[in-house]
Amino acid sequence: MPRLVSSLDNPDDDSSPVATPSSYDETRLVSKIIWKFRILRLIGVGAFSNVYLALDTETDQQTFAIKMIRKANVMQNLRIKSSIEREVAVLQHLRHPGIVQLEATMEIEHHVCLVLEYIQDGDLFDFVQAKRMLNAEGSVDEPLVKGLFLQLVNVVHWIHKQNCVHRDLKLENVLMYSDKHGQLKIKVSDFGLARVIDPEQPILNTRCGSEEYAAPEIVQGIGYDARQTDAWSLGIILFALLAAQLPFTSRDNSMTHLFYQIMQATLRWPKHIPISDHAKQVVQALLMRRPEQRALLSQVPSFPWFLP
Repeated sequence: MPRLVSSLDNPDDDSSPVATPSSYDETRLVSKIIWKFRILRLIGVGAFSNVYLALDTETDQQTFAIKMIRKANVMQNLRIKSSIEREVAVLQHLRHPGIVQLEATMEIEHHVCLVLEYIQDGDLFDFVQAKRMLNAEGSVDEPLVKGLFLQLVNVVHWIHKQNCVHRDLKLENVLMYSDKHGQLKIKVSDFGLARVIDPEQPILNTRCGSEEYAAPEIVQGIGYDARQTDAWSLGIILFALLAAQLPFTSRDNSMTHLFYQIMQATLRWPKHIPISDHAKQVVQALLMRRPEQRALLSQVPSFPWFLP
């Protein structure tokens, strides 16, 4: 299950200048102090930003993730500028334990910087790749998956109740950590495509997000309610957590083949992994082809799979 490289019409498309991490940048920034943060190492590379792990020198204990966006990219592409401004505005508005928190913003000579809460246990993509959802017998640990997914549904539903939509929900954007009791918890990250909506007029038109997680109405290029497309993306995530693969993938990198599968919305469950009918029911309810037939997030916790 490869990570996506390309996306739909988002700020990272081919028209955007791509910032790749150079050895010069990494050497120049690592061990430097920016404001009160000592840069420790590079931990992530995006299309137009790098993410560094940094230590708060005032506490000498707390670490943060600093997303650094090149000013040259911001100046050359208004969509990158818009994405940054939108992410900052949304994160300042959304304060929730299930969302990666924005601690500060700052500017240095060549970069705009977002100082974010650092979550150290990886993301759901790593979780699926390592097959951590499987027990010793090779079967899905459904109580584990159920607990993680219910957390995710509750966070996204809360976001929607704040009149915000994410629009880029995927395995890579759900981070994980263990609480003080050793329980796995999740936090939603990457709000670069998020936006505030008018609940009375929620229809959006911009095609954005990652192809494998795109709902049929996104593929069709018609107006959509992003609360319903977020629900579809959650269905894709749950399928991956249960089946260790995405339900719809391209053949030979053919977007036509991928989009055909999405429009058909036919689920093919792996035969070698036993999955309960109640778990499949939740996935199928979220991956209804017609958005008006899709389960509401408020309804999901009432499905039989989640009941004691």
